[in-house]
Amino acid sequence: MAQGKLKTKCSVPAGSKQKSQHNKRPQGPKKGARAIAPKKAKQVQASKLKKDLEKAIKKSIEEEVIGTAANIESKSLQILKSKHDKKKEKKK
Repeated sequence: MAQGKLKTKCSVPAGSKQKSQHNKRPQGPKKGARAIAPKKAKQVQASKLKKDLEKAIKKSIEEEVIGTAANIESKSLQILKSKHDKKKEKKK
């Protein structure tokens, strides 16, 4: 026959569970390229112009590709907008 009482499982205090969830942010540097904003006014203006030109070029390329795809395909072409595009439209 066994001597003494049975062991019971102990529970972890409530405060210790919250502390473990505190450290969710990733440690170390972030991935991806960094764009450091220029301080001089001419450089700011030049970078803004460059960014606008890139947008215009990308948009014209997209329209051109959409036009050629619409001409080649027999079915009607439907373009789905991403979540990113919808957020931009809501801001405007």
